[in-house]
Amino acid sequence: MLQKITQYFREVSNELKQTTWPTKDATKRMALLVVAVATLIALYLGGIDFLLQKAMEILI
Repeated sequence: MLQKITQYFREVSNELKQTTWPTKDATKRMALLVVAVATLIALYLGGIDFLLQKAMEILI
């Protein structure tokens, strides 16, 4: 059992060494993109919610 766990962690370590990590600049750009898209979606959904709320107030 201990041998399998040790082998697993060796394989994980080897895979992580082969991984190509993004640069800091690329990470910043992608994070900014995620924040921007999330903000746009939140504004869109908030606007739809506001319009539906006003429509319901008029109908009721």
